[in-house]
Amino acid sequence: MKHLRILLLACIACVMATGCGLKKMITRYPEVNIRLDDQDLENKGGQVAYQVKGTIPPKYMKKKSTMTVVPTIEYQGQQIALAPIEIKGEKAKNADGTPISYKKGGVFSANGSFEFKDGYEEANLVAISTANLKKKSHTFDPVPLCEGIGNSAALADLNPELGDKAGNGTTLLYAAHNYQPEFVNSTATLYFEVNKSDLNMNLKLNKSDAAKKAVADFGAFMNEGRKIDRIAITGWASPEGEESLNQGLSDKRAEQGKKWFEKEFDKYLRDYAKANKIKYKDLEKPTITYEVKSPGEDWSGFERDLQASNIAEKNQILNVVRSQANNEMREQKIREMTDIYNEIADKILPPLRRVEVSMICNKNNFNDEQIAEMMRTNPDTLSANEKMYAASMEQDLEKKASIYNTIVEKESSDWRGYNNLAVLQANDYIQNGTSASLTNALKNLEKAAAISPDNGIILNNKAICEFLNGEKEAAMQDFAAAEKAAVNPVEEDYNLALTKIKAGDYAGAAKDMNNKSCDYNMALVQMLNKDYTNAAKTLDCVAQKDAKTYYLRAVLAARMKDENKVYTNLTECVKLDASYKRKAKKDAEFKKYKNTDRFQEIVK
Repeated sequence: MKHLRILLLACIACVMATGCGLKKMITRYPEVNIRLDDQDLENKGGQVAYQVKGTIPPKYMKKKSTMTVVPTIEYQGQQIALAPIEIKGEKAKNADGTPISYKKGGVFSANGSFEFKDGYEEANLVAISTANLKKKSHTFDPVPLCEGIGNSAALADLNPELGDKAGNGTTLLYAAHNYQPEFVNSTATLYFEVNKSDLNMNLKLNKSDAAKKAVADFGAFMNEGRKIDRIAITGWASPEGEESLNQGLSDKRAEQGKKWFEKEFDKYLRDYAKANKIKYKDLEKPTITYEVKSPGEDWSGFERDLQASNIAEKNQILNVVRSQANNEMREQKIREMTDIYNEIADKILPPLRRVEVSMICNKNNFNDEQIAEMMRTNPDTLSANEKMYAASMEQDLEKKASIYNTIVEKESSDWRGYNNLAVLQANDYIQNGTSASLTNALKNLEKAAAISPDNGIILNNKAICEFLNGEKEAAMQDFAAAEKAAVNPVEEDYNLALTKIKAGDYAGAAKDMNNKSCDYNMALVQMLNKDYTNAAKTLDCVAQKDAKTYYLRAVLAARMKDENKVYTNLTECVKLDASYKRKAKKDAEFKKYKNTDRFQEIVK
């Protein structure tokens, strides 16, 4: 009986001791330190990585006790438990986890990650711990670990520009107009006496049948009334004289050629005025563009004509001339040879003393001004390429869009009109926020794609429009397709870098964007990579700072703990776009400032 009483008392003491041990753990729980290694959690590649660290004070962890620490997401009234962390007393049997000394205490840590979901910017991470001793357990109140989860990678955005060629950025691409003006020309050649620059039309060469026919053909070509693009005049000298003298002759012969043309053209204008019963003084005279050249001695002409001649020793002569060290010595050799070879003096050199006058005209008789005017008044007269060219010349975007509207009506089977109209409609959405313009742009791109499937230009523009429309996954797919397109493939490294930003590959994104300077997305990548100094420099030199640029500057300032710049940049941001107020209220990047009066004033 005595032994039974002793055993009963021992059991009661044991139970009391156990209860007392857990009670002390409960009482001293505030001394347990549970924290995150980095409280600024953020989404990287769709995952949020974290590291929980804990410190257990001495004489806290009962030798046979265990504790489970559960990192838990709290969001919209729900608790989402993550991987539990187990710790145990040094004599706890059949238990897993980090052992903690009763006498000395100890530390524990664990890494984990969870999938980021929309809205988690406002989620909190807490630690919910449960202590166990024998058959008793107690769950403690949640310990806050983190307020809000950063999602600044989602700030990646496109800033499309208009252009004809994709560069290191995002470009709404016009289709090429493919207009190439076709030119026709007529050339008259006038000849001069040796060492003279006065024009003598009675010179034997000028009276030759070939020369007279060329002059007559030149006049007939002029009388066709074509639009003159330019007059090209080139004066030459034969190479047997002294070089500086020959250069002077070349200059003066070119001047004589210009005077000859001006006289012939004036005669043409007077005849035209008379035939059309217009007073000469009232006749609108065109402005002529002259290209006047005086290359000097015609060495290539000399070699060409000598090679084509019947002189038996022509190859030896050419070798002698070519082997001389300079022009002066070559000229001397030619002078010596004219005494030996009469044919050089009589037939090779005289035709080289000349001026060539070429009238170069547009084959279709339309210059740029005429094409622009006919696009307005009589577009049916123009080819499809000329219509596209007319649109490309128009600088006013509204007028340009009007021209493309006309083109798609007249050239409904040409994808370029639909594409280029869509480019302007997308640009209107960017500049003015007109949602109907974006809708119409997508419709016109579908029409363009139906005519020209697997076309990189169309796919590029469609991807940009999809991105602007919030269809980011579809946009990335079309950017990738544009790069591999069978027709007009487009380099899309910069745009596809946004996929790498989303995936958390910031180094890869920076490489694909070619480390573009003064660029919003490049600054974002630098910031996400914690290169804050360079991110600030990149943002500072962005030429046209819009709302998103100021917002990113505010986020960067928050990371750099520059409170004043947080407020100043956020103020500029909401001035340009008030919708950022709502975003800033939820953004975990600003959690340290959300309760300040100044922040509340900005976002109210």
